[in-house]
Amino acid sequence: MLEHITNLSQEEKNLILHAPMYVSVLIAGADGEINETEKHRILELIHTKTFSEKYELRELYQTLDSGAQLELRELIAALPEDRDERNQYLSDMLARLNSVLPKLEHRFQLHFYKSLRQFAHYIATADGGFWGVGALKHSEAEYVKLPMIHNPGEQEA
Repeated sequence: MLEHITNLSQEEKNLILHAPMYVSVLIAGADGEINETEKHRILELIHTKTFSEKYELRELYQTLDSGAQLELRELIAALPEDRDERNQYLSDMLARLNSVLPKLEHRFQLHFYKSLRQFAHYIATADGGFWGVGALKHSEAEYVKLPMIHNPGEQEA
């Protein structure tokens, strides 16, 4: 299972596996509320990535997709209700990737980081605007570029 992360501890594997969900909930809830449109978009995007994502990541999304609806519901229920506390908790969880990603093959790091950024963008534009244009809210803009995660592509320079 998930051959690219076999050398990680179970806690690190779980962080990698759940990171797309953390990103999704962070962006969807950045404005204080996670609405049904955003929840639907999260689940839809996870499922889409089971066949549209690069080979290295497909298995990760397939694993996540199998229980995504229940996991999303449980994650939202377990998080602090206060927006600022929730955002800080999720940002801190995602920042932990900075010590995990360097343990992985560089190509996987790059694809995973890019995939998380795509997730953030898609979720941010899921609710509002005309075909997603102009849908990015100020509260989401603070997080959409995932500033808490170091870009592995910039570490090459």
